Amino acid sequence: MKEYTTEVAGMVGTAMYVKIQELRRKGYKKQRAARELGIDTKTVRKYWEMTEAEYSTYLLETKERSKIMDPYRDYVLEQLRNHSEITSAIIYDHLLENFHGFAPSYRTVRLYVCNLRDAEGIPAPGKIRQYCEVEELPLGLQGQVDMGQQTMQDAYGKNVRVYIFAMVLSASRYKYTCFQLEPFTAQTFIEAHDQAFRYFGGRPCEIVYDQDRVMVVSENAGDIIFTEAFENYRQYAGFSIRLCRGYDPESKGKIEAVVKYIKRNFLSCRVFHGISRLNSDGLSWLDRTGNAQVHETTKMVPRVMFQEEQKHLARVPELGGRMLLPRLAAVRKTNVVVYRQNRYQMPL
Repeated sequence: MKEYTTEVAGMVGTAMYVKIQELRRKGYKKQRAARELGIDTKTVRKYWEMTEAEYSTYLLETKERSKIMDPYRDYVLEQLRNHSEITSAIIYDHLLENFHGFAPSYRTVRLYVCNLRDAEGIPAPGKIRQYCEVEELPLGLQGQVDMGQQTMQDAYGKNVRVYIFAMVLSASRYKYTCFQLEPFTAQTFIEAHDQAFRYFGGRPCEIVYDQDRVMVVSENAGDIIFTEAFENYRQYAGFSIRLCRGYDPESKGKIEAVVKYIKRNFLSCRVFHGISRLNSDGLSWLDRTGNAQVHETTKMVPRVMFQEEQKHLARVPELGGRMLLPRLAAVRKTNVVVYRQNRYQMPL
């Protein structure tokens, strides 16, 4: 772990305050002062009308708050400078992950990050619009599944595209996620379900999807035709399916919010060190943050609600390999299929 030195953030803020007041006395407008100082306009507004007495009180409060965060100042500042989109929630999660025994609360970190942004003139990322969820369902009734992708950078600065699978239990908001480096196929899509059910210790009665090609072949007179592999697994696991349109917040807004949360809170500002480590870190993140923080809609901790919802989940036998699922073989341009070193001519 890299060593980080300590420094009180308030000293930088004092110099900035003095410069802002000088420009104010000279008759500058707030936006012009911000351009002149190379800082965010919101920072200028905060200190524009602040008297020296008010600033002294603010500075004392900031120094008190900074004492507990001083050992992590350089780490936090490095995160802010390297990732313009980083939020206080991500920084808090990274501190928990990288510093064993990290004790400060999220509120302490959030206020410290806010003050450090002000002191260094680093603008905060824009607000993210959240969907309004309208349906609350009984325990164990429904889960929702969706996929996504995110471009990360490895230790050498090379872009790596990661494919995301996510499942959420609609009542408790208890989440599961896993990642891979190739687009999901019917086989890997099924394996991800199996891993999710083992993580939950069971399955809900119904799962909501959009009409993705890895599970749906076509629609015939209103009847959905599933891929043979997925239909076999659905019958094996015993859950029912409800399909909806993609990007439909009323039908599957819970899982769309989860995928965005995974991208913005876990994958964002994270260095890719291999798919195995990413999956391992993802499970740790779920335990530490994804399922352990109060949900904005339910005002409950998913992990706590899940303790009750788990009692309503149905058991799924372990998949036990690929024997259940049909295997796919590539047909060559000459209409020949090679299987176990034998050649089979296929009809045109």
